[in-house]
Amino acid sequence: MTDRNWGALAVFATGALLGVAIVVNYAVNRPGTFGLNYRVYHVAAETALTGGDFYAVTPADSGYHYVYPPAAVLAFLPSALAESWIPGFLAITAVSASASALATRLLTGYVESLGYAVSRLERGLLFAFLLASASSAPSLGYGQVNHVLALALVAGFVWLARDRETRAGVALAVPAFVKVFPAVVGLWLLRRRAWRAIAAAVGTAVGLFGLGLAVFDVDTTRTYVTAALLPQRETADFVGGLAPGRSYVTLRRPLSVLFPTVDPIWYAVGAAAILAPVLAALYYRPRTVTDRHVAVHGTLVATVLAFPSLLLYYAYTAFSLVVLLYDLPAGRGRQLFVAGALLANVSLSYGNLRETVRALPLDPATRQAILDAALPVLRLGTPVLWGSLLTLAGCLVYRVESGALSVPAPLRAVLDSE
Repeated sequence: MTDRNWGALAVFATGALLGVAIVVNYAVNRPGTFGLNYRVYHVAAETALTGGDFYAVTPADSGYHYVYPPAAVLAFLPSALAESWIPGFLAITAVSASASALATRLLTGYVESLGYAVSRLERGLLFAFLLASASSAPSLGYGQVNHVLALALVAGFVWLARDRETRAGVALAVPAFVKVFPAVVGLWLLRRRAWRAIAAAVGTAVGLFGLGLAVFDVDTTRTYVTAALLPQRETADFVGGLAPGRSYVTLRRPLSVLFPTVDPIWYAVGAAAILAPVLAALYYRPRTVTDRHVAVHGTLVATVLAFPSLLLYYAYTAFSLVVLLYDLPAGRGRQLFVAGALLANVSLSYGNLRETVRALPLDPATRQAILDAALPVLRLGTPVLWGSLLTLAGCLVYRVESGALSVPAPLRAVLDSE
């Protein structure tokens, strides 16, 4: 087994084990977490069938509201036929498992098409990683749709790499339509001049919005924009510095902590300013297949870090993360990338840590000492954030090592030294 395989196995295994720990924690300490989001879908579907405002309703045991475009509620209408949300939750769990299985098949097939062998053990651990990694497990427990959206991103980029642009555009449009912020992947489509993919993506999005208008009405779409979409900017959460307990993976977190008195709009500007030169470097003259893979990874990571994304959205980087674990050549770039992928498996916020520490058999003084030591670090950024940035650093170093990017002589001497 090669170093590539061992690196991939380490990332898949640690991610899956940490994800299982999260599921066990939910089952023991937070059983009400199961189906948390699916209950929202169920109530919204029931309300849609009666012609009511499904953006205004919320489950009796939850303060959450439906926030997806009107057409998306149609996918949940079968759930409304059952009196309880539980059958629908079990169904979406099965759908999530099937989506992870399909993503595993697509990824392993693509990796093998690049000339790398993928063993049965790796396939099994990859499936476990996609289904229940530390970033995926919460979506599984909540009954979220993220496994399906992650599959759409994987399929879209696999098809794009195989020059099936129309299919790719349709697949990539689905996460952008549902969650909006994944529309940033369109930057790579523009860089590749994948015009058919762009046309297919735009056409799919327009068609789905049109479906929502046809089935419901203009007022419902207006409600979606004003009551669901715009409030998701979450700018108020960053005023005075993002609270350490909030489970966000975004560059806006450290910026808000370092500059707590500025208008939150500048955190968005700052995140874009940090990520733009990184993307520019990764987009610069991609000459090889690996160059294209690191550019896609930069796009997916930037998609997650530029917005106030939750920790669980790190799962959207699955395509490039998995492919580069095999495709990055040996060197410092690969070392940084694997280290970052391992660190990003620790999907932890200060709130998660506080809950975990309080459950440990420790005396109060020791618990408080642990929390006090971790607070400054986790307030500034989560392991997922730092791990994601490390993977970007690995991609940049790879491009320098491959000769695609030039660097000052002193830095080149450091990179070339043993």
